[in-house]
Amino acid sequence: MRHEYKKTLVDIDPRLAKRYQQLVTEHLNSTDTLSAGLRSLPNKSTSFASTQAAWRFYKNDSVSLTKLHEPLLIAAHEGVAQQCAQYALCVHDWSRLNYRKHVSKLDKYQITHDTDVGYDLQSSIILSDQTGQPIAPVAQRLVTANGSYATYLEDTFTETIENHLDEVTYCISQLEQQDFDKPLVHIIDREADSVGHIRQWEITSCLWLTRAKKTPFIEFKGQSMPGSEVAEALHFEKVRIVDYHGKQQWQ
Repeated sequence: MRHEYKKTLVDIDPRLAKRYQQLVTEHLNSTDTLSAGLRSLPNKSTSFASTQAAWRFYKNDSVSLTKLHEPLLIAAHEGVAQQCAQYALCVHDWSRLNYRKHVSKLDKYQITHDTDVGYDLQSSIILSDQTGQPIAPVAQRLVTANGSYATYLEDTFTETIENHLDEVTYCISQLEQQDFDKPLVHIIDREADSVGHIRQWEITSCLWLTRAKKTPFIEFKGQSMPGSEVAEALHFEKVRIVDYHGKQQWQ
């Protein structure tokens, strides 16, 4: 099956825009379970010619990460306006790309244990607050041994941020400047259970949601108490009925 991709790069050489569309379409057609990468589209060109064309495209000085990411941001703005009712749910997470057996990759590094060698990838994707369906990825940052590459930074190569939450806090600040049609709610798993970082988000009036551990003590209304007691002290009101796993539940 051949997929079509209609988004393209703007304010750039038309030949580069055309090549961008072709490369994305080639990635969309790599649907085989064991596919190692993109697949050349059926035409008169050889696979090697397609590889050369891709290399020239990525080496072009006009093709930056921010430029490559522009169509996805446009899609995100359009999707938020059309598919979100009150909020745009922005999910942040990390992936470890293991390349310990790839000796040619000189910028990989040991992330945790001896065999956990490769790269750390932070990704942010926006979901609809109505269906939970993905709309578009809005940010990515790849950390290497020498530094990092981010879709939201003009500089091609930047220093590495060692702490995940410092990294995502900066990412959040960049996304908030996008001025989406609906307010963003930043959703992060339990790794974000850090009062210091949460307070940073509160200062900037960010909306956030994360899982919290029971045991750490935090200050609430002038008293130090476990997070579980804080949760019990909060007051919630029923606002609407939603479908959850095929059943109606109060939200």
